Amino acid sequence: MELSLKKLWDKWDLRSFIILSLSLQTFLTLFGPLRKRMSSNWIIISLWSAYLLADWAANVAIGFISNGNNNTTSGAVNNGDLEAFWVTFFLLHLGGTDTITAFALEDNELWLRHLLALIVQCLVAALYVFFQTLPGNKLWIPTMLVFVAGIIKYSERTRSLYLASFGNLRESMRRVPPVYHQVVKDFHAGMAPVVWNNQEGTEDARVLTELPVIQFANSFFDSLKKLIVNSIVTFELDDGE
Repeated sequence: MELSLKKLWDKWDLRSFIILSLSLQTFLTLFGPLRKRMSSNWIIISLWSAYLLADWAANVAIGFISNGNNNTTSGAVNNGDLEAFWVTFFLLHLGGTDTITAFALEDNELWLRHLLALIVQCLVAALYVFFQTLPGNKLWIPTMLVFVAGIIKYSERTRSLYLASFGNLRESMRRVPPVYHQVVKDFHAGMAPVVWNNQEGTEDARVLTELPVIQFANSFFDSLKKLIVNSIVTFELDDGE
């Protein structure tokens, strides 16, 4: 019984993780935007679990292939040719979906880990593509295309995490120290009285549509993002104030 289960697992381990990884990527692509629109705990937990499992499934599958103990297919295409393709395929999955780059702000601080993982995974893929299956790889053209796409995708994700990290944001603002007086001034300027529904038809009243609301919110972000990254705020006043 145990022997038969082991044979079954040895045959379906990589197949199972291919299906799992595809399912997780599909789920994140379809339902990823819901985390910005709905606050249901079930949706948040499901998306968070899928976000964590997506990288785990891809890494485990690459580990299976690296061990060289898989019997992925038989026939005209050699196992090594198909395994080289799957390595690059999972590299593309590690790049994530466009709907979720980071689930929370804290995930942006892991950009260095993703950078090291990118280097390691590229080395693994390169070893399989260039040293183990070439020059007789019958799938070298699609493998190379997916390999290049995977590097671009994973590099974009790593760069996005780096640019959104607190350290990088703080460094970009270091040349111009935020002035407390100006921050407060911008804040109060944004809090000017606004009439949402102009029923009396006065000239001073404004009716805000979706676009002005977004611009209004963006002005707050530009004024107060220095405080978000825990940057130092001084009490210096501008000249002439």
